[in-house]
Amino acid sequence: MKDITVIAFDLDDTLWPCMPVIDHAEATLYQWLEQHYPRISTAFSPGELIEQRKQFMTREHRFTIDLSLMRHEFLKYLAIEARYDPERFSRDGFEVFYLARQQVSFYDDVIPCLERLSKKFKLGSISNGNASVEKVGLGHLIEHAVSASELKVAKPDSLIYHSLVEHFKVEAHQVLYVGDDPLFDVVGSLEAGLKAIWINRENRLWPDDLPPPRHQISDLHELETLLDN
Repeated sequence: MKDITVIAFDLDDTLWPCMPVIDHAEATLYQWLEQHYPRISTAFSPGELIEQRKQFMTREHRFTIDLSLMRHEFLKYLAIEARYDPERFSRDGFEVFYLARQQVSFYDDVIPCLERLSKKFKLGSISNGNASVEKVGLGHLIEHAVSASELKVAKPDSLIYHSLVEHFKVEAHQVLYVGDDPLFDVVGSLEAGLKAIWINRENRLWPDDLPPPRHQISDLHELETLLDN
């Protein structure tokens, strides 16, 4: 750990719990539909609309990489089926969902720990999701954010980790990546040459089919302790 100069983080379920955020954004979008596009809310219950979106996501591989694109295209599909203007509907509907999606509740350790770490290391992030570092309130702490939707490549592809390494102009082994997903965050970053730590906030079991992580923490306070030692 002595040669680390950059620490990068996953976002969803690493710095905040993801599903409460998505559930809130889905509910906000549905309320907007009820007010402005009732033919869609009449046709689908909230749960049915989510199932429709999940099925739509499987239509094209690119939707799993670019979640914002998937949302836009899904909204266009709904609009056409319900005889609404697809361009206007997808633009306005995505904005409603996207703004709600940025309303995260950080784990208690996140802000104080990132503030201290930012004084010793350069901080970055890598995410397959469409949360915005700036919009969630971390723009002053995280210097560079890499997203799958921008690169058109997702974790665990090595290219997404190398993009962050190249931005900071360091060697891959000088970057420590911290995330909750065993494959996407730990194994993927290790195979790209980075160092990795598994943050296991929910006391989950590590998958039997993956090589075990060298380091495991339950919060960012433990990360600080590990780095100090």
